[in-house]
Amino acid sequence: MTRVALICISPLQHDSRVLRHAALLAHAGYEVRIFAQAPLPAAPPTPVTVLPGPGSDTRVRLGMVLRQAPASLLPISADLFYWGSATRLAARRELLRFKPDLVIANDWRALPIAYAAKQACHARIIYDSHEFASEEFADSWRWRLLARRHVIRIEEHYIRQADAVVTVSDGIADALAARYDLERPTVISNTPAWQETAFRTTGDPVTVLYHGAIVPRRGLETLIESVTLWPDRFRLVIRGPAQGGFDQHLRTLASSFGERVSFAPAVSPDQVVSTAAQADIGIFLLSNSTTHARFAMPNKIFEYIQAGLMVISSDLPEIRKVIEAAGCGILLDQDTPQAIAACLSGLDAASIDACKRAALARAKDLNFEAEGGKLLTLAARLAH
Repeated sequence: MTRVALICISPLQHDSRVLRHAALLAHAGYEVRIFAQAPLPAAPPTPVTVLPGPGSDTRVRLGMVLRQAPASLLPISADLFYWGSATRLAARRELLRFKPDLVIANDWRALPIAYAAKQACHARIIYDSHEFASEEFADSWRWRLLARRHVIRIEEHYIRQADAVVTVSDGIADALAARYDLERPTVISNTPAWQETAFRTTGDPVTVLYHGAIVPRRGLETLIESVTLWPDRFRLVIRGPAQGGFDQHLRTLASSFGERVSFAPAVSPDQVVSTAAQADIGIFLLSNSTTHARFAMPNKIFEYIQAGLMVISSDLPEIRKVIEAAGCGILLDQDTPQAIAACLSGLDAASIDACKRAALARAKDLNFEAEGGKLLTLAARLAH
């Protein structure tokens, strides 16, 4: 039986893409194992090798600086300093023990580990680029100064060792092909598995939902600030896993709004859509300030659609194509509290319901059953 390894140098619990891919391949008859950090979902679809965690936030930041900053002066140093991590060393050791035939490297951090299996076991590699790594945090001068050269060196060196490259949006596919002179990567959208969602009429209050990681750079401070300008019938729910205590900062900002702003705990990936369906509008904010942002196609947009929500989003090219084709939402001309409030003020129950019906109609085609076949085709080709 063909052995497939999925390497994910991050916590597995909320990585819906990795979990979907693992389940799909296991169902197709492959022997699948995931290599990832805890916490894990309650019932992972395949066996998981748990990798050492990164430690405290301070240790994570210090480790990143020590490993990545030298490449800003001497790019070749990235090849050596990459391995200054117990997590990565353990991943390489356990992966070679598994002796995979095919390795799916999720994001640039997993590429050198996958290449180790190619050298030792003659494994084939699929590089799954979830982000446009070389520009991911380009609006941060610290990242540009301390990390960018390291990331580019690792991705540039090892992406050429991959037997196939896949990514999440057309924009990233075109950018990777141009930057590294590659055959255009296969786009496998970050769509959820199909699940039938019943239409639910918009009531009072109207619930606006943000779900996803509760971290900086997602416009959450702006979103909370805008609530003071919202019509009284709207309320905001923020749901997702928090990192680095950022949620406490947001709770402080929202403390004066009472029940109009609430925070809900993250749910498992298989419950994301059904839980989101209790809301009326899904919202996403991301500044159009970097190349990476312009290529963004986050899974939450597809999850909002699958849940039958109206979608309100920053006007980013990849997202615009999806929302306009579905006719299920509104694109903001500015990511400001005033623009968000003006958008909501112009909505009534009938217009929200029309978008919700359009979302449900589009969800019948925009799901992982349609996208997963691309991964199976690649895996079958490379496995032979």
